[in-house]
Amino acid sequence: MYACTMTCLWLCGSSPVFANSLALQKTEAPAKRDTLIEQPDQLPHSRVALGDKDILKAWLAGPTDRYQHGVLGDDLEASQLVVELPDGDVLKLELPHSRVFEDLEPRLQDLDGDNNDEILVVESDVSLGASLAIYSVVNRRITRRAMTPFLGQSHRWLNPLGVGDFDADGSLDVAIVVTPHIGGILRLYHFTEPTLSQFGEIRGVSTHQIGSTELGLGRVVTLRSGSDGLLLPNQSRRALILFHWSSNNIDELDRVNLPARISLSLMPVGINRWRFGLDDGKYMEIRVD
Repeated sequence: MYACTMTCLWLCGSSPVFANSLALQKTEAPAKRDTLIEQPDQLPHSRVALGDKDILKAWLAGPTDRYQHGVLGDDLEASQLVVELPDGDVLKLELPHSRVFEDLEPRLQDLDGDNNDEILVVESDVSLGASLAIYSVVNRRITRRAMTPFLGQSHRWLNPLGVGDFDADGSLDVAIVVTPHIGGILRLYHFTEPTLSQFGEIRGVSTHQIGSTELGLGRVVTLRSGSDGLLLPNQSRRALILFHWSSNNIDELDRVNLPARISLSLMPVGINRWRFGLDDGKYMEIRVD
C-alpha cells in the first residue's frame, strides 16, 4: 500500500520523478576564467567573442562617453561593433550618434541553423533606453537582422541571459532580463525578423549588480525533459532559481537560498555545474541534478 505511481506523484502535488533539482555546496577555489584577448580600440573591460563558423572574432570598440549611464561601472560605451572573418578581413559597424552598444561582450550563436553565426548585443538609444539587437554578416557587411523594441526610457537597461530551445519546438530561443535592478523581468523570445517575438515573461529576477562588469549571474541549463531551462538569481540575488517553460508559462522547478548575495558570474566546472562568488568573499558551487 506504500507504492506510489507517476499518477500519484502528480495528484499528491509532489514533483515528478523526471523533474530537475538544485544542489548547492561551499567551495574554496573560484572557477578558472578565460584569458582575455585584446584588440585595437577595444572597449575597456569588454571581452572578445571567438567563433568557428563565418565569424572568427567579434568585439566592441570605439569607446565613447556620449551616453552616460554607467550601469557597467564607467561612463564609456562602445560606438562600434567589429568582426574579423576567417580570411583575415575586418568589418566595422559604426552606430549613429544617438546610439551605443551598452554591453561588454558580443555573443555568437547560430540562431537560424544556417551554419553562420548571429551576433547578439545590447544596443541603447540615448532617449529610448536599451534593446537586444541581432546582427549577421551578410555580403561581407555587418547587418542588423532583428531587435526587440527599446525599453522606452533613457537609462533603462537589459542583460542577455542566453540562448536555448526553451519551448522544445526544435528552434533556438533567446532569453533576456529587462531592468535587472528595477524589478527584473525574465523575457523569452522567438527569433523572427525584423523583430523578436516575445512568448513568455516572469518578474522578480536579476542577473546583474549595478556598476558591475559581471554579466553572467544567470545561465541556460540542460533539463532532463530534453528542453533547456534557465538558472538565475531572484531580485535580491539571495537565491538561485531554476525555471522552465511549461503549459504556456515560465514555471519554477526549484530554488536554493544563498548565504550572501551572488556577485560573480556562474563559471562552468562540469556538465550542469557552475562556481560563483558571493559579496562576502566566499565561493559556492551549484549543480542541476
